Order: sequence, then C-alpha cells, then structure tokens
Amino acid sequence: MKEINISDSKTEIIKKIPTEKKKVEEKQTPQPQQKQPPKIVEDKKSLKQKINKTSNNISKKKGMLILSIIGLTVILGIATFYYFGIYKYNPNPPEDNVANVTTNYIRSKILSNIFSNILANEPQEPRTEVSPINGLLFTQSEMNELMERRPIAVMINNHSQARPQSGLNSAEVVYEVLVESGITRLLGIFWSQVPDKVGPIRSARQYYLEWLSPYDPLYIYDGCAKSDDPRVNACGNIYLYNIKVIATIGSWRWNDGTRYAPHNEYNSLLSAWEYAEDRGWDKFPSEFESWEFKNDELVDQRGDGYRYKVTFHERINNGGAYDAIWQYDPSTNSYNRWIGGRVDIDQETNTQVNAKVVIIQETDITATYDTKARLIVDTVGQGDAVILMDGKKIDGTWKKTNRMDRTSFYTSDGEKMEFNRGRVWISVIAQSSGKFDIIEQ
Repeated sequence: MKEINISDSKTEIIKKIPTEKKKVEEKQTPQPQQKQPPKIVEDKKSLKQKINKTSNNISKKKGMLILSIIGLTVILGIATFYYFGIYKYNPNPPEDNVANVTTNYIRSKILSNIFSNILANEPQEPRTEVSPINGLLFTQSEMNELMERRPIAVMINNHSQARPQSGLNSAEVVYEVLVESGITRLLGIFWSQVPDKVGPIRSARQYYLEWLSPYDPLYIYDGCAKSDDPRVNACGNIYLYNIKVIATIGSWRWNDGTRYAPHNEYNSLLSAWEYAEDRGWDKFPSEFESWEFKNDELVDQRGDGYRYKVTFHERINNGGAYDAIWQYDPSTNSYNRWIGGRVDIDQETNTQVNAKVVIIQETDITATYDTKARLIVDTVGQGDAVILMDGKKIDGTWKKTNRMDRTSFYTSDGEKMEFNRGRVWISVIAQSSGKFDIIEQ
C-alpha cells in the first residue's frame, strides 16, 4: 500500500487554487471597447439644425403674414377709392327717368350724353343752371356747351308696327296727338341728351309745326301733309315759317327683323348738329319762353298716385292699340307708360318710357273730310287740362296766343303752373272723341 504524503498534497492544492482563481478572474475581466464619439457634440449639431429649421419656418410665416396684410390693404384701398371716389361722388345725377319694370325689360345701358367724358373723381361744379325747356339742372360749364346747340324736333312714328321706338327717354318734351284713322304720332324735343338714334321717323302735320315753332328747332321728318287748305298744308307752311329743315338728311333705314318701311327710318342727332353748324344754326334761340319749375314735393306731401288711361279716339279705337296708360311710381316720383296694353319701351335704353310730368290737354279736333282725312287741331286758344305730378291729379287750364307762343298751363286758381324738373309729356285729346279716366286707385 502506497503512502500518501498529506503535506505535499496540501501544498499542491494550495498552489492550484490561486491559479484557477486567476483563470476565473481572467475570464470575468471585461474586454476593452472601441472609443465612441462624444454624444454632447452630436447633440449640439442636431440642436443647431433644429434651431435653423425653426427660424426658417418662422421667417416664412412672417413673410406670408406680411404679404397677406399688404394684399388686404390694397383690396381695401381699391374698395375705398371706388366707393368714395367713383360711386358716392358720381357726377351723373340719379336717373329720375328710369322706371321699375315688372317684365323682362331691364336697363341695358346708361344714356349717352354730351357730358359723358367728365371724370367722376374731378371736383364737381354745382348745378345752378336751369334748363329753359324742362327745368333740369346743369353746371355752368355744361350750360355753356348746351347753349351752342339748338333743340331738335323729331317726328316719331307711333304705329303699332313701329314699336318700340328709339330715343323717347332722352326727349325733353314729347307731344302726342292723333293723325289719321285713330293712329297717334309723337313729336319729341331733344336737347341735353343724345341717344344713339331716334325714330322711326314719320311725316309732318300742321299742328306739330305750331307746337315746335317756339323752340325754333332743327326739324327732322320724312314727308308732310300737302293740301290747298292752309290749316293742314304742312308741306307749304314748313317753308313759309322758315323752319330749319333737316328732314331726311343723315337718315338711314334699319331693320331688326320685325319692322319694314315705312316704319324703319332713323336719324342721328349728332349728324343733325353737324349739318346745322355748317348752316349757322348752332345756337340756342335767343328768345325763348321758359316754363316755371320747382323741386319735387317732399315724400309726405305727395299724393297716392293712381293708374290713368288716355283714349285718343273712342269711335275709331283700333282695338285699343293707341290707348295710353300712365301709372304713378312713388319710388321715382314719376309716371310709367303703357301703350296698346303693353309696356312702352325705349329701345335705345331698354327702359320703360316714363315722364316726370304728364299733361292731358283738351282741344277741338275736326276732320277736313278730304281724300286724306286730314285733321285740324286747334293749338292756339285755350281750354281745360289735367296735370299729373307728385302723385296728384291737378285740374288746370292751357293757353296759347299764337304760333310762336309756347303753350302755358295754369292752376284752377289762374296761377302759372310750376312743373317738376324732368321730361314733360303732353297728350292732346279731342273734347268730342277723346277720353281721360282713372282706371285704378
């Protein structure tokens, strides 16, 4: 049996233990890692980039805000200029001759006139000058220019096939009366407003010569009544009275697909004035009898206004094709017109024909019983009249002393009638065959 040396064994065991411990420690010792870049540097760069990006976004937002403010300022500036510089201080007076039409007819354009080139934003002269024809107000500059023009009288066809006519809402005064066969015809006096065309043009009658004579106008017409009877011989009297004849000079035929001769002849007021200037007829008459005028009555002083009917010939009525109806419009303090049961339209402005004052003048109308059935209309003399104005029906009278005298109108108390400023429409009816009625209250 082999002996075992205990001391040697201990020594060997003791030697082995540190060695194994050392191996264990070697295994547990962590291996050195690679050196990483400092995170602080990376964080600084990232922060700087974020700051730069945020600054750029803020700059863009500021730029958009500034541009928006500038754009809004420009828009407000334009709107302010339009309201105060153009709309509020527009030099053209409100259209007192425009009616509210309840049909498909609407205003298509503003009437052209000889002052249309005045700038809206220029300082405006006061309207202190009164038109001697119908009382409209003008500036001194406008009146100076108007006095270089002579009024123009135009014979306007009112046959049912000649409607709608051109220029009626530009006339200063309109006379309406029978010709033959129960048909009426119109005489328009033009001066301050210039439509593109007037017409259709028709032939002259003696009584129209007696109404136009006080205006000493240029006279546009086509044809005339010829007779041995001086009471109806318009052809001879036109030259006997030394009327400033334009006749058909400058006229043309126009067809809109609904009318044909003799209902399609028109003329230009501008061409008539050009012709007149060459003849030395380019001044307003030096002696002219003006009516008296006033401003419209205050709203609470106006009448209720009704609907009125004028029948020019009860026996030869033509199915009412020439009956006129006038209806008061309180919004404009004027009267709108219907003819033959339909809205009467001015084709140049596409507006309903209207007037500030409507006069129904009664007189004697008799027939000559010649082959042409000409009429004798008493224009010189006196008689009854009805004046429609300010929503009221005013009974009055009329008087004309001679051909060159302008017809004057009076109240029932004998005072001279003062008219509202604007278009005056005079419907002349026969005492024996004409009729005036209130048809709706």
